[in-house]
Amino acid sequence: MPLIKASCPTCGDVELTLDQIRVLVCSSDGQASYNFRCPTCAVRVSKPAEKAVVDILVSAGVALSFWRMPSELEEEHAGDPISYDELMQFHYDLADGSFFEWLSESARKREE
Repeated sequence: MPLIKASCPTCGDVELTLDQIRVLVCSSDGQASYNFRCPTCAVRVSKPAEKAVVDILVSAGVALSFWRMPSELEEEHAGDPISYDELMQFHYDLADGSFFEWLSESARKREE
């Protein structure tokens, strides 16, 4: 089985089998990357890949997967971003249960 040399940021150059690498291509914008778990330190490594690298890896037998950006990224958003104070208030509301009370009461009112 062919071995592929890749670089781990912790261990340096490592040799991988074809089943230890995965190529990912974003069908939304065409950008690609490959990832692997370092066989020495077990760190998950992900690196961008040019089309030529993708072609070489796939032709060698590396698994290819496609993914899409979430649709929410294309939605228009109106209004101001949430503030730090609003985020903290939400955190406290979740912690003391008042948010769930408010949510339940809102749902009951809609049903009426």
